[in-house]
Amino acid sequence: MLTFDFVKLGLVAGEKVLSFSPLYFRRIYGLPYEQYVPHSLTELKREITGKGWTGFNVTTPYKEVVSSFLDESSEEAAAIQAVNVVSIYPDGRWRGDNTDCLAARYILSEMSEVYPLWGHVLIMGTGGAARAVAYAHAELFPNIPITFISRQPGRRLPFPLPYEVISYDDCLNLNLDKPPLLVQATPLGMFPELLLPPFPIDLIQPEWLVWDIIYNPNPTPFLVRARARGAHIESGLRLFRKQADYALEIWSDIWQKHYKRRA
Repeated sequence: MLTFDFVKLGLVAGEKVLSFSPLYFRRIYGLPYEQYVPHSLTELKREITGKGWTGFNVTTPYKEVVSSFLDESSEEAAAIQAVNVVSIYPDGRWRGDNTDCLAARYILSEMSEVYPLWGHVLIMGTGGAARAVAYAHAELFPNIPITFISRQPGRRLPFPLPYEVISYDDCLNLNLDKPPLLVQATPLGMFPELLLPPFPIDLIQPEWLVWDIIYNPNPTPFLVRARARGAHIESGLRLFRKQADYALEIWSDIWQKHYKRRA
């Protein structure tokens, strides 16, 4: 585990993002961790280098933007073209990983053991988090179709596997032979704004499994309404914890291999 004073971690986030990450890494692991709102994307790498961070997380709205600053990426991050974890080597190189994908793979596998296997996965949103869940799902269940739901139907995504993108209104015309897994992967509903995604809530049935990857509040307004419709619900809190723990494993491995000898 990372325990040395010179290890510094952080989070690159939007101005309105209220993340649990600083609290989690400080209280659970006792590590120095700060949240940073970029002043300018052109100055991002210089400013972070000046902070002396050894690694950092990335959240809304920078998961895709930060990819352009990387020197190398994991297989998942390269395929999804979005990162939520960056490691900084002693020589200044930046490596990107997507532990959202790793965490989603773990949780989806658990869900499949608890709930009847769904016949379709519907994912609200097309951003980095949505694609991370979709990629993990496709690895585990390659024969289950993936449909993204967006205000921009038909758009092409940086996603290497078969998919389609439909509108929220198109959901009313879906022909679902089996109950689906519905994933809410947009920022809508995040504290403090608590907005609802425009999904037709009356479409949700008691056999559906609904997963909102937002963890604050818990449950989200969307999950409250899905539960009122009788659906099984899962919040985003386990995903948050699991992706954070995977991030620490990555940073610990890099510290052991590249920093420890310098301590």
